[in-house]
Amino acid sequence: MSFQCKLAGVCLAGGLATATAAPISAQDAPPAVNNGLLTWSAGADIVSTYLFRGFVQEDSGLIIQPYVEVGTPIGDTGADFFLGTWNSIHSRATGASGSGPDNWYEADLYAGVSYAINDEFAVGATFTGFYYPNGSAENIEEIAFDVGYDDSAVLGDYAFAPYLLIAFETKDRGGAEGVYLEVGGEFSAFFIESEDIPVSLSFPFAVGFDVNDYFDDEGFAFLKVGVSAGMPLDFIPSDYGTWSAGAGLDFFFRDADAIGDGEDDFEIAGLLGIGLEY
Repeated sequence: MSFQCKLAGVCLAGGLATATAAPISAQDAPPAVNNGLLTWSAGADIVSTYLFRGFVQEDSGLIIQPYVEVGTPIGDTGADFFLGTWNSIHSRATGASGSGPDNWYEADLYAGVSYAINDEFAVGATFTGFYYPNGSAENIEEIAFDVGYDDSAVLGDYAFAPYLLIAFETKDRGGAEGVYLEVGGEFSAFFIESEDIPVSLSFPFAVGFDVNDYFDDEGFAFLKVGVSAGMPLDFIPSDYGTWSAGAGLDFFFRDADAIGDGEDDFEIAGLLGIGLEY
């Protein structure tokens, strides 16, 4: 679902994500024809249940989540700047108050920087505004810091790219500005190594914690494990960017009392997505 794959999910098709994983691409896919200093990613996902950091936002109706992002290097510093928007549009008009477009549940705006310290470690910082056009909730703003480790040089085919993300709310609808912590990773490998139809599989996991006033109770909040499959759409000429499609399932084991959303301890979310990078 991109947007750093919604701040620490897993990218199935394009995107930057957060703490969040690499887009699916062909094993030897030709680079898109882009000679400028701006890179673009965009796409849309359809999800069966929208969960964010273990919290159930919506679990019925049609849920479409489009996104777009642009990035550019910051001179010769080795750092990159990015900004973008991520949205969630619901047929059920989740929580609509009549003060805006009923079906436009969420519109996130974000900007940040990322920096590769070396071939193994990368760090980043992202400021995000979580806005609710249909008036379902008050706006939230946060700044998140993440660090990722590329362990492929050590573990080879068994690498799982661990990451850590910590987010500090700077504006919260409940008045208590919380702190959230997440650790996770993703093992990925090519399932079908074919020049015509290459398919990759990935197995993400994440554990979320309330550090201070983020959910209803501090400590463990949820464990997420998942499986996803992706395939590059090589029939689209590279002049139009690098396209990919993906599908996946995430399984959430939650401390529902701590999260406090009134939903079950166990939730499943499915996803179908398409995205491009240019």
